[in-house]
Amino acid sequence: MTTTKHTIINGIPFDTTGPTVVSFDLLYAWVVWQFPRLRAKGFSGAVHPPIAGYGWYPAIIDPVKRRALIYAHLDEPLRSPEAAAKHIEQTPAH
Repeated sequence: MTTTKHTIINGIPFDTTGPTVVSFDLLYAWVVWQFPRLRAKGFSGAVHPPIAGYGWYPAIIDPVKRRALIYAHLDEPLRSPEAAAKHIEQTPAH
């Protein structure tokens, strides 16, 4: 049996080994930044928890299914939503 390790950010558990799918309902207090660049399963984007001074995580935003595939497994959050979106653009689609 495989055990997945998690890290908790603002009460939401994130996988430490890969992207995590999170519903918009859980992200209600987060800033969700969607860019107009289409990806295989949504749009390039970024998310920011409601924690002062916290950085941005790259994300693929799926407005139809109301969820985000968040790359919170990175070594550290990025400084801006633009940098996070650039990371998504350089990452192969999941």
